[in-house]
Amino acid sequence: MAVQSVISKTIDTAEKEAQYDACVKRLLSEKIILAWILKECVSEFQQYTVSQIMTHCIEGEPKISVIAVDQDELDYAEDMDGNDSLIEGMNAEDVSIKEGKVYYDIRFSAVAPDTKEPVQLIINVEAQKSDQTTYPLIKRAIYYVSRMISAQKNRVFVKSHYEKIRKVYSIWIQMNVPEEKANTMTRYRISEEQVVGNVPEKESNYDLLTVIMLRLGAAEKAADKPILRLLDVLLSAETKPEEKKEILEKDFDIPMSMAMSEEANIMCNLGEGIREQAYEQATVNTRVQSILDLMDSMGVDAERAMQLLKVKSEERRYYHEKVEEQLAAK
Repeated sequence: MAVQSVISKTIDTAEKEAQYDACVKRLLSEKIILAWILKECVSEFQQYTVSQIMTHCIEGEPKISVIAVDQDELDYAEDMDGNDSLIEGMNAEDVSIKEGKVYYDIRFSAVAPDTKEPVQLIINVEAQKSDQTTYPLIKRAIYYVSRMISAQKNRVFVKSHYEKIRKVYSIWIQMNVPEEKANTMTRYRISEEQVVGNVPEKESNYDLLTVIMLRLGAAEKAADKPILRLLDVLLSAETKPEEKKEILEKDFDIPMSMAMSEEANIMCNLGEGIREQAYEQATVNTRVQSILDLMDSMGVDAERAMQLLKVKSEERRYYHEKVEEQLAAK
């Protein structure tokens, strides 16, 4: 494999993965999908129907990749000189000004009607390709909800009016997880513990942040948790769009709009391309390891090992570099 070919394929894979991520976010930001997530994951909405949540509880349009997580970073709207009309609800994955910054995947406000006073919430939904990170993902999630609390200063409340702080949720949807973790749901929240004496606090005064981890897997193994099966089907790169349409409409009463159908088609095609390129990369890794094994077992140099393995002459420079990288890492 020529060096230029490898570089081109690497860039192509990165572009496909970015496009795939964008598809996932757009599908998840559909109000009927968000309504299902709220119904199944957020206790404040369990008493309402999906239709009620979609129509009456989700405020405005969900914002996709436009609100900065870090306090010292501008939101995308502010980066663009405050021109909100350009970015409302758009996916800005391919805009270079975002490079190096961290944005919430999807964020929106929701209100749960109550007989006394409506409960206002701030919801964040994150799509994660896998749980293979260099840090505990839960720590990142806790950072996100913490930022969603602190960012309310001078936006939701001013001065010392902490009573106006809104509860926040960060819901993480993880794909491509190990079988033993698949189709699980975990909730993290603040709870009260009476250590000495009994001085209970009103729950709504401390129950202000919740993290929920949804780990997807095979739809047929989602047991009796509808939201897991829904997301398993919706975000599967293997399930064909026609099959998705049938399941979503029949089992979840979700009409597959033209926009959703287009996204499902794109996701399916991109997923196939990513899998093919991942297979090619695995082949390269295997070849490099074979060269190293021959060098070690036969006491030959990399060039002789490649000759024995019949590596094409135009590909040898590339494999020389890969072998050197592996040797340097030892």
